[in-house]
Amino acid sequence: MGHSPEELGLTPDLSRLPSRMQDLVRHGNHRKYPSCSETSVAVCAEMFRAHYGLDEVWMVMTIPANSISEVFFEKDGEDAEACLEKIISRAHETAVLRADNE
Repeated sequence: MGHSPEELGLTPDLSRLPSRMQDLVRHGNHRKYPSCSETSVAVCAEMFRAHYGLDEVWMVMTIPANSISEVFFEKDGEDAEACLEKIISRAHETAVLRADNE
């Protein structure tokens, strides 16, 4: 019988993220951001700033146990992937721009 990535311990260690971002990953947006999409961008951008790789960001955003993944699972198939690609791309741009301004 197969095991999910999280059962195998392959999920990224979120300890490099600030606790407020860890909370958003695990428990979702509690009105801090105007939308799920903006919450997702903020989490992904923070992950990039903390030097997580693209594969780690993608994994966090697609693990059903993470509330942040609702933005991915509310859509189907290619639509879900396209939406997440836009979010991650926007987050990467945000992280790069912030780094350039520091």
